[in-house]
Amino acid sequence: MQRTDSSPWYKQFWPWFILAILGWGVVSSTTTLIVAVSNPPQMMTGDYAKLGKALVDTHVRFDRAEALGLAGRLALSERDLRLDLQAADAASLGDRIMLLAQHPTDAARDRQLVLTRLADGSYAGRVEALPTRGRIIVSDLEQSWWISSAYELDAGALDLRLEPEHL
Repeated sequence: MQRTDSSPWYKQFWPWFILAILGWGVVSSTTTLIVAVSNPPQMMTGDYAKLGKALVDTHVRFDRAEALGLAGRLALSERDLRLDLQAADAASLGDRIMLLAQHPTDAARDRQLVLTRLADGSYAGRVEALPTRGRIIVSDLEQSWWISSAYELDAGALDLRLEPEHL
């Protein structure tokens, strides 16, 4: 004697269980795709060179800044930036210096501007908005050297010491 189940398939447990597993796969892969497309990988910054399949910190810009004896102090009051830069040969620095304010996680919030030399030898510029925290990198326009420091804005003001350092 054979027993047959005469109830329709949609009243059974196993078809719904299999469909639930497949549906979960579709939902999770769609969610992963949305997250990946809306958050592209950030550009890596630093002094890196490709060595095989790895990236290696070369310290070239850091070493060049140390050789030039570079150090500086950056001050921000309201929207005015002022950079006092010391070097072994200050005349060789040029009339324009590049400043990059990097947000720690979002490259879209990074700010880059060019500071111009004033008559007293310091550099000045005006910035609309800086990230509230991150890293300041100061370099020549060719980026042959740089000095940097981490920072956090305190009520819109900043007084920061910049030195050659590894990023």
